[in-house]
Amino acid sequence: MDSCRFRARPWHPSNWCVMLPDVVLNDGFPILLRDFADYMTLNVSSPNTPGLRELQEPEKLSALLYAISEEGGTVRKPLIVKISPDMSGIELKAILAVCEENGVSGIVATNTTLDHSSIAPRLDQAGGLSGAPLRSKSTALVREIAARSTIPVIASGGIFDAESAREKFQAGAQLVQLYTGFVYRGPQILREITDKL
Repeated sequence: MDSCRFRARPWHPSNWCVMLPDVVLNDGFPILLRDFADYMTLNVSSPNTPGLRELQEPEKLSALLYAISEEGGTVRKPLIVKISPDMSGIELKAILAVCEENGVSGIVATNTTLDHSSIAPRLDQAGGLSGAPLRSKSTALVREIAARSTIPVIASGGIFDAESAREKFQAGAQLVQLYTGFVYRGPQILREITDKL
């Protein structure tokens, strides 16, 4: 998919800025930005939005993707689906089938996790867990998606340096997204990763 192909370009911040509205349940504002976006992400997996993960159920996801395709717009943009790391192999297989049937351009693997087993009880808090504790879980799901489907994968989860980014690419990702790593390491992490890959 051209929309998800990694292309090396000379380093400059403007070359690496991709606008990607993240569409969440009943959130109309990102739709207004669609014509200016490089692609749209349909987020059906945030554990912090009550009921949102129910939209990963095959029938609901299929209906939602159909509605989005019917809604259209002046400029068609690649549609990416962002999934949870907390699903079984059977659930993943069903989601991949729905995404393939509906011509989804890519999958973001993954959102934050509700698995807090790596956090000491005295330090634990409610909500989705991101960063380093998500790294191996995210990489495993990227690998599983790449083995089961030809849909391009955008890896997200625990990327803090070139080594962790490389791990995602070796697992089968075409692109990577940084969130927590970007917050803690700052913009220089982008240069470090691109120089060392």
